[in-house]
Amino acid sequence: MKAEAREKPLLITREDELDRVARRLAKSPRVAFDLESNGMHAYRATACIIQLECDGEVILIDALATSLLPLGDLLSSTETEKIVHDVAFDARILAEAGVTLANARDTSLAARMLSMPATGLASLLESELGVKIDKKLQQHDWGERPLTPAMLTYLAGDVIHLSELADRLFAAVAERGIAAEVEEETRYRLAQAIAGAGVDDPRPFYVRLKAIDRVPANELPILRHLANIREQLARELNVPPYKVLGPDVLFEIARAKPGTLDELGRIRGALGGRRARSIANDMLDAVAAGVEDEVIPAEDRVWFEKVKVPGGVVRARRAREQRLTRWRKDEAKKRGVDEQVVLPGHCLQGLADVTEPSLEAIAQVPGLGAFRLERDGAGLLAALHEQPTTQLELGVPEPEPAP
Repeated sequence: MKAEAREKPLLITREDELDRVARRLAKSPRVAFDLESNGMHAYRATACIIQLECDGEVILIDALATSLLPLGDLLSSTETEKIVHDVAFDARILAEAGVTLANARDTSLAARMLSMPATGLASLLESELGVKIDKKLQQHDWGERPLTPAMLTYLAGDVIHLSELADRLFAAVAERGIAAEVEEETRYRLAQAIAGAGVDDPRPFYVRLKAIDRVPANELPILRHLANIREQLARELNVPPYKVLGPDVLFEIARAKPGTLDELGRIRGALGGRRARSIANDMLDAVAAGVEDEVIPAEDRVWFEKVKVPGGVVRARRAREQRLTRWRKDEAKKRGVDEQVVLPGHCLQGLADVTEPSLEAIAQVPGLGAFRLERDGAGLLAALHEQPTTQLELGVPEPEPAP
């Protein structure tokens, strides 16, 4: 039977109201949970709306109007199970708001490990429950207020069927015999998300640009100044930096090195919006400063230095990765499960880094899990210890096939 809301969603805007609701829900064995942020519209993503569902009751929390701290005991409880779709993002945003998420079941992760072709919430609700939900507001700026009735209805739709979906998916997980794998991966993703909360990227802004390592050296000083200007305005306006100037525009300005507004205007997108136009003269100053600098600061050069690793070390690691990949593929076929169930990609990469294989060393790989160590330890050791058998693993090019 499909879940139906008992009544219209309850909107919480005060901390005392949230405290009472959280205490009441803490007595429940399960709560469905979702979070809406403003990540596509703000300089730094923050929680805007929290959606909870329990026994058909939907509760919407305006996270811009009240602190989320009263939810702390409920969401960190090991007694109350939280049903979430894509736990990593929600856990990180919550952690940055001072709340820790624990004892979660991730419907998105369960669907992936069941090898389902589409794992988005709307796709799963339709394929598993025959429920169609409206996704017109999927990219809405949830930092906007007031919340309209249509918005509240949309928000409720994301959680009202989530618990039923979890029942369907986790029944399949149990039937397939992969519950331990799903639980271990959920714990890993939760831990990674919480550990990364509030951690700023230490790299200078221009170094974070995709493909910056392929930019000519004489353009880097210009990009350094341009990126700093873009970041400053984005922070002041509370918008993502790309909404001031796209990275492709930054690259083109650095390449063209305009010296006048007319020259700047010839670059597509450079003066295409009011935000960009407001810093037009600053962009020209940035170009001039970068040209004058000629080189980037000495302290920035470390970000462009490539670590020189002996060829033998590289080939040995590649060989370990290839053997582990083959082992994983064979095991997945033998067990009739997805390869990520046998060994998640991050575990495979962590194991490939183990230069002196042993059960103790394997056990240190995050997310592997004690059950995998017990079940697959011998197989993993064999794959890691196996001597190179192909010319590729030995670092010798394969001969060209005969015509």
